Amino acid sequence: GADHIITMDLHASQIQGFFDIPVDNLYAEPAILKYIRESIPKWETSVIVSPDAGGAKRVTSIADRLNVDFALIHKERKRANEVEKMTLVGNVEGKVAILVDDMADTCGTICMAADKLVEAGAEKVYAICVHGIFSGPALTH
Repeated sequence: GADHIITMDLHASQIQGFFDIPVDNLYAEPAILKYIRESIPKWETSVIVSPDAGGAKRVTSIADRLNVDFALIHKERKRANEVEKMTLVGNVEGKVAILVDDMADTCGTICMAADKLVEAGAEKVYAICVHGIFSGPALTH
């Protein structure tokens, strides 16, 4: 059997404790920072945005390292994979908004978040997701 597990950006860090063998959780943040700096125009005046409150720590860390602002979107869910309402906390007007999330499942949340950012006046919206699940209608979103 396995004698060591290597993961990337676990959805919940507590998962590491579920195993009786060593678990190394690698972080995508260095690659995300490199990608933003090398591939996104006007990143120096961008806003890093979390599509949910759970990702606030992730985006504040990235924003701090880039020395840019951050924002987050508070979402109210009807049920799993179904968001009822989103509220933007922060200012993206006239700026490039960079959504960063750990997982894109049906892509409903990330697309609704992008729409919310455009409504709030974002000049352009990018989305960076570590794990692309792409289930159900994801690719049509």
